[in-house]
Amino acid sequence: MIPRFSRLLIVLLGALAALMLSLPAAHAHSELLSSSPEADAQLDTVPTEVVLTFSEPLQAQLSVVRVVDGEGLPMTRGEPTVAGDTLTQELLELHPGGYTITYKVISADGHPISDAISFTISSSAASASPSAPAPSSPSQTTSTQSESSGTSTPSAATATASPASAAADTETDDDAGGFRWLVLVAAVVAGAAIAWVARRRVAGRGTR
Repeated sequence: MIPRFSRLLIVLLGALAALMLSLPAAHAHSELLSSSPEADAQLDTVPTEVVLTFSEPLQAQLSVVRVVDGEGLPMTRGEPTVAGDTLTQELLELHPGGYTITYKVISADGHPISDAISFTISSSAASASPSAPAPSSPSQTTSTQSESSGTSTPSAATATASPASAAADTETDDDAGGFRWLVLVAAVVAGAAIAWVARRRVAGRGTR
């Protein structure tokens, strides 16, 4: 029959093993699963929106997406929309050339995610677009300036999201520290139990 203290030691060691096994799952964070356009894509069709899909739901109020052309001009229209784990950003009319998508989002677990994705629209895509405006048109210049001014809100949102992202990082670090303390305490308790049982056995042998 297993002595009572040996059973206690087995329970403590089992709890420590279960805690260690739970650590990787507890610290798994959201990540980008897919994007449209895809990273480094060469497109023959002009996209009208950017769609980003993540492994976890997002916090809509803290999601920021920017799309700029080769000259750094903003190409987004309005605010991004979030539906669960999918973020969609409408685009202005794009033309042949290179573009960069930058995003900064906060997942449901409070973890910030940010990255950049580049794609290129081929020259053949322009001829397939019947509504491509003349680049020297004064009305186009006025329209572009108006639409560019309308994209200043995401920049403000980026400034707002930064403190929240810092707070999320702090919260994540606190959680990790809590897990480490739990593991440390469990290890100390298990070690003390092992030492106590060893002393009991030695004392028992000495009295025989």
